[in-house]
Amino acid sequence: MDVNKGEENKILLTDDIVYLDKFVKKSFVRVVGNCTLNAINLHNNMSLRIEIDKNSVLVLNIFDYAVLNEVTLDITLDDGASLILNDAFIADVKYGLYIDTKLYGSNASVYVNVRGINEENATSTVIMNGCVAGGIDGVTLNEYAKVINKSDNSAVLIPNLIVNTNEVEANHGVSIGSINCDELFYLMSKGISNSDASKMIENGFLLSIMDEDVKEKIKNVLVGR
Repeated sequence: MDVNKGEENKILLTDDIVYLDKFVKKSFVRVVGNCTLNAINLHNNMSLRIEIDKNSVLVLNIFDYAVLNEVTLDITLDDGASLILNDAFIADVKYGLYIDTKLYGSNASVYVNVRGINEENATSTVIMNGCVAGGIDGVTLNEYAKVINKSDNSAVLIPNLIVNTNEVEANHGVSIGSINCDELFYLMSKGISNSDASKMIENGFLLSIMDEDVKEKIKNVLVGR
């Protein structure tokens, strides 16, 4: 990873597994090769502008235990490029996630997976915009988001697909709900308290989309819940 600090940090990823540090607030990231970028509980607003070169792959794992956080992602993909984006969050007061993916090349693919917990008195907003350019083919674009809402305030999930070609597989889905009562009852029947059982279910819900190499780091954050 090469980093050039300035008004906008410039990062070149080349076949690396990289953990973003707290200084990364506004950055341009160029991806060349097969790369993984992890942003785990950075406690700040983050804006990433990402370009994924031809036949390159980016796995982007983001986790936030957010008091007042906003994450903005603007991602473009060239021919044969691939993005897997996993974002898990706990909104303690307010969390905003804004994802724009733009597929400009043939045989490109995007998979977006979002899992969130909206705590009591919290507000969360997730907006996913996926755009497929015209004149390309062999493209896959999938956007999915699920939130467990424990708040009387709003939890907003908006998936948008703008597709300008017929040669595409495009899907999106969102859901806002509560903890599964059957799972909760089962754990409590084993002598686990309601509070501990709820946290076990919530933690498993968040971790389910994450890569193995970041799960332990997230578990360390979740211990203090």
